[in-house]
Amino acid sequence: MSASPPAVSRALRAVGINLATQRKLLGLTAQMVAQRAGISQPTLTKLERGEGTSLDIALRVMRVLGLMDAVVRATDPYETPRGRLMAGEILPTRVRVPRRE
Repeated sequence: MSASPPAVSRALRAVGINLATQRKLLGLTAQMVAQRAGISQPTLTKLERGEGTSLDIALRVMRVLGLMDAVVRATDPYETPRGRLMAGEILPTRVRVPRRE
């Protein structure tokens, strides 16, 4: 697997720090969160350090920390200005690049 772009690496670290901070604000130990999320403590530590994990694992941890619904809402395309403008339009089932002739 290739190295992540710098912006992605920064975002991974920021999200990891945010998750660790939220965990601590809730008074939860890493072991408690890992157990509730159904993952190992080293995997949680890896996520909190911004070293990357699967989306499934990140969402499991966010669910335990009460953050999952906000993340799902943040990725809703209809919550963007463009999405709201296009809400009444028919969404194509496939997007294709036009052929050059």
